[in-house]
Amino acid sequence: MYKYEHGGNEVFKNSNIIDFSANINPLGLKEGSIDILKTAMDKSTFYPDNFCTNLRQAISDYEKVDKDYIFCSNGASDIIFRIVSYLKPKKALVLAPTFSDYERALKTVDCKIYKHILLEKDDFNLKENILDIIKNEQFDIIFLCNPNNPTGQLINNSLIEKILKISKGYVFIDECFMDFITNNEAYSSKKFIESYNNLIILKAFTKIFALAGFRLGYCITYNNKTIDNLYFYGADWAVSIFAQEMGIYCLKDCEIYLQKSLDYIYEEKEKIKNSLKLLNFKIIGSNANYIFFKGYKGFDKILYEKYNICIRNCGNYTNLTSEYFRIGIYKKEQNEKLIFAIEDIFKNTIKR
Repeated sequence: MYKYEHGGNEVFKNSNIIDFSANINPLGLKEGSIDILKTAMDKSTFYPDNFCTNLRQAISDYEKVDKDYIFCSNGASDIIFRIVSYLKPKKALVLAPTFSDYERALKTVDCKIYKHILLEKDDFNLKENILDIIKNEQFDIIFLCNPNNPTGQLINNSLIEKILKISKGYVFIDECFMDFITNNEAYSSKKFIESYNNLIILKAFTKIFALAGFRLGYCITYNNKTIDNLYFYGADWAVSIFAQEMGIYCLKDCEIYLQKSLDYIYEEKEKIKNSLKLLNFKIIGSNANYIFFKGYKGFDKILYEKYNICIRNCGNYTNLTSEYFRIGIYKKEQNEKLIFAIEDIFKNTIKR
């Protein structure tokens, strides 16, 4: 039986809940978005441009990559499933823990999945011992998430290039949270895209531009055959007119919006981290727009039942227990309620 395992769904069960289980830009939609949607309404009697021509040009200008090497689709997860449907890999490597959709997509083609365990003693950082495994096994596809979800740990460029050099299969790097990293040029694999045609970089508008409900993702690869097959292994018109117009608008003169977002998230994240430290919780990684930490079993239940706050229990991630949690960063008012709850739990703990 299918089970939904992602965050951000609690609000549909309880409209009064404060939901920190998803990681969306707390500033919300870029100012002026409503006017763009009104304009898109006039175009909604037509089919969307199947090739997202104008949107790919906007992404090209933003990413500094030729638009012919960009593919757009209905969210990042849709691209993950398309690439697996196309390649039909026999053997794949995924990290543990990491985003669950890589494994789920691979299971649809009966792929043998090798899980590379990230160790708690290393704070779940990827180490160079993965290179020997890749050399010995030679996977059809390797999935990496940078920064990783849910840990927020970054993979340095030197290790990624070593992986690219020895891999005979595809290297799929999910950079959906990369735009939340200051000076991300030091970590993004985009610098390798022209040199390795087995490299695919995944990006999305979901998190950084708060377009979760629009479903808009894209990937970059210099492999023309891969681009062509991404179109073939999925339905046409995957990106609605509304999503295309919003994507184009979001990327236009976005520098101020992005910098304001990073500054806001950093400030609010530090406040929440400081409150968590009162409970001696171990904060790990957390380089993106969320906080990953080790607390104690049942901490999320207390927040939910007593304070009407939902955080992400990471117990359903491979290689994590229900002592691990992830908290998204939201608006100041919501964050203050979370901080109050944490400090209240601390005070009650002291009283005991």
